Amino acid sequence: MIQRRVLLCLVFVSCVVVFLVTYASDSIQKFTLGQTPFHWKLYDRALYVVDTPGCHIPKWDVFDPTVKMFYQNISGKSLCDGIPSFIEVKPNAQLEINDTILTKYYVFPSSVNISCSYRPIFRDPGELNKRTDKKFKLGKPKTLVFGVPLQEEFIIVKCSHDGELLHEEYISMTPLKKHVEERCAEKVKMLPKPETLNVMLIGIDSISALNFVRHFEKTNNYLHRVLKPIQLMGYNKVGDNTFPNLTPFLTGQFIDYYWNETRKKMFFDGLDFVWKEYSRRGFRTMFAEDAPNIATFNYLKKGFLEPPTDYYYRPFALALEKSDIMKKSKTHCIQEKLEMQLIFNYIKQFTGTMKDKMFILFAFVARLTHDNFNYAGYADEPSYQLLKHLHETGALYNSMLIFFSDHGIRFGNIRKTYIGKFEERMPFLFIVLPAWFHAKYPDISRNLHTNQRRLTTPFDIHATLVHLLSLTKDKETFSTSRGISLFTEIPANRTCEDASILPHWCTCNKHEKVEVTDPTVHSAAKVLVTIVNHRLSSYVNVCVPLTLDHVLDARLFVANEKLLRFQKNVNDVVNRHVKYGDKIEAPEDYLLTVVVSPSKAVFESTVRYDRKNEVFSVLDDVSRLNRYGNQSACIKNARLRKFCFCKR
Repeated sequence: MIQRRVLLCLVFVSCVVVFLVTYASDSIQKFTLGQTPFHWKLYDRALYVVDTPGCHIPKWDVFDPTVKMFYQNISGKSLCDGIPSFIEVKPNAQLEINDTILTKYYVFPSSVNISCSYRPIFRDPGELNKRTDKKFKLGKPKTLVFGVPLQEEFIIVKCSHDGELLHEEYISMTPLKKHVEERCAEKVKMLPKPETLNVMLIGIDSISALNFVRHFEKTNNYLHRVLKPIQLMGYNKVGDNTFPNLTPFLTGQFIDYYWNETRKKMFFDGLDFVWKEYSRRGFRTMFAEDAPNIATFNYLKKGFLEPPTDYYYRPFALALEKSDIMKKSKTHCIQEKLEMQLIFNYIKQFTGTMKDKMFILFAFVARLTHDNFNYAGYADEPSYQLLKHLHETGALYNSMLIFFSDHGIRFGNIRKTYIGKFEERMPFLFIVLPAWFHAKYPDISRNLHTNQRRLTTPFDIHATLVHLLSLTKDKETFSTSRGISLFTEIPANRTCEDASILPHWCTCNKHEKVEVTDPTVHSAAKVLVTIVNHRLSSYVNVCVPLTLDHVLDARLFVANEKLLRFQKNVNDVVNRHVKYGDKIEAPEDYLLTVVVSPSKAVFESTVRYDRKNEVFSVLDDVSRLNRYGNQSACIKNARLRKFCFCKR
């Protein structure tokens, strides 16, 4: 009995050793090939986030050493401090007192002896010959009655106790507006009610797809675990900063279709914003941005002659910018809240008020993340709380949510790195649709999942929003002048030129055929064979060591020259030009097809060469392209049989 137990233990230990030896090669290993050092890491099989005949976009390690040095983990940390407000904003502009907060933080047994008043904040369009989108005005003070809907959008509340100021707060609200409801009712009567979704477009400035993963851990987990989004991994910007990327997103046109730097007095009311078509179909519309001095259509520009949407946040943002409350608050904070949370609260109020009504909203927060690579971490918790609220209140049940950024970080040291150049051009974008929508439109759902790994742009988002208004179950393609609806399949052979992406913004790598006799190719091929032998190290007693016979094919993948030399974009339209500098040092990725002896096996893999440090890295698994039959009958390991040539 004891001998049997000992035998079983030995067998178990042997199995564990074999397992550890076999799978240890998934971690980084360092070797020497002659005088050439190299390391190997087995990456995810998906070497490219886009791998189509028209475009190859590399998949980067989120914490690549060239970027990790700039990273600070601040997710979960609080930037703002102070006690919470005891005033709660309910749907349809109704305010209530939270007695629990009042008792806990303000040391009052109840709200009996508290009196509150408010002053409305209005948009001030200016005099007839001096129209502006940069002014606000205050109404007369009024007594605040809690629990009763107010017909105000924005107010300054002051609460006193025994004649002493207790609390002051700027509050935004979304009351139902009689003239808006009448217009929407009339539109619905005139047109058949569309079978469509509400639309939420919620953006955060300067967050690349990679930086989203680094800093939005809680939000990212909630998205994938609960909301099951479509993630556009090949989403490529089409302009330098916010303005030339959001204009195609919202109108389907480059900005020079409407505007150039000579038109400094132009208002933007005439642009073909997608929300206008939704408004014509009976949808309520909302537009909100923070940081009014750098707002998309106001920075060095005139903004709007009339409010562009039914609900327009800008007068409130302007009043807040001038307030003593902002001056006394920490940077990026309004009292105890992040400034971005006020926008997010506005979204919550709007969706609550419009619970059973059709709407489209566009909200964009810029100031927190605009200039700081790591401040994205502070945005994680508010973003998570917003998505959680929208899901749990049912706001997403009849809505399409597009959660996105305009571009990656454009400033700082990361911008000088090779990966940083890709990050700047590749913002994050998620599309969340109800489960019933995927079930009802299986062809659309299939196309959306396919398009996750196709080259896409803001023009395609606009085309999708237009397509949503005329959705049918029939198979159809839908496109605009520059975009293709994501509800239809993006062609696999799409190139940057096809997608209206200028060369210096294009993240697609090109591949060039390289002579198989090239010394670097030969060294890379020998590395590849050495790696295969290393994988077989636990079976050295039964498998013959392999040697390089010859290289069948070699192709070099490189980023386009203009991306590597790009420094900055000068002007958006008039005298537009791109400033180039020295070519940045970039790794060389070789797709190799090699033949080995004595098995004559044909292997394929990608080997990266860091010429500066003379380091080779095998980036993906090694594929065998020809049959191996009984060559490896001496081993049972399914992962390694394709490599082994049994000793006779």
